[in-house]
Amino acid sequence: MRSEEYSVAFSTLAPYYDTLMSFINYPSWVSYIAHILEMHEIKDTTLLDIACGTGVCLKLWWKRGYTVIGLDKSLEMLTICRQRLAPLDDGRIYLINGDMRDFALAQPVPIVTCLYDSLNYLLTEEDLFSCFQHVYDSLPEHGIFIFDMNTIHCLRDEWGDSTLHRNDARIHSVWTNRFDPETAVSSLDLALTVTEDGSQQTIHERHQERGYTLVLITKLLSRAGFTFSLYRHLTFIPAQETDLRIMGVARR
Repeated sequence: MRSEEYSVAFSTLAPYYDTLMSFINYPSWVSYIAHILEMHEIKDTTLLDIACGTGVCLKLWWKRGYTVIGLDKSLEMLTICRQRLAPLDDGRIYLINGDMRDFALAQPVPIVTCLYDSLNYLLTEEDLFSCFQHVYDSLPEHGIFIFDMNTIHCLRDEWGDSTLHRNDARIHSVWTNRFDPETAVSSLDLALTVTEDGSQQTIHERHQERGYTLVLITKLLSRAGFTFSLYRHLTFIPAQETDLRIMGVARR
């Protein structure tokens, strides 16, 4: 397919995203981050989640008593997020349509998260640094930024060049990955055939993620002003290039 034939990433996919991601154990991610907050003796209960998507984690934090702020560039994903959170809204939920490379808040927030390899969607070093810098500027002194990223090893060796067919309820999906070793960018051509009320529609989106070396992530976090640690995903084992996914814990 030509690039112009693909819908914008996270647009037509939005109503089906939660079904496709139903295998993700989001509660374990939130519990892990809550443990990090305890370790760092952070008792504040206001949290900003950038690239919040459909708001699954926002809801989990809200249930824990947090005031939650979600920021996402996709209006379609935010629409699903609003639908999920609207029945809960008691004045502790705020949603922002914005770009994680360039955003500003009315006042600092003590906790910022960015999950499920959203940072990998930033395809240039400049964009990743810009995100780090805007997060840093959004935190008060001693504020914390917790994020995850896929490694080059994951994109190159785990995803690689492959095609996967899946069936999830009424959705048949084809996931075609291609990895470019020169740019460390993995391109996913995602095709969904959705059957509803006896009719079918086909959705095509292209998603791209770039893998960054730990050395470069370290350099950009330091340049933004953070002190930080990088861990293997959902552990406190120091991260290595051979891990599939890493967690970052950065303090202002």
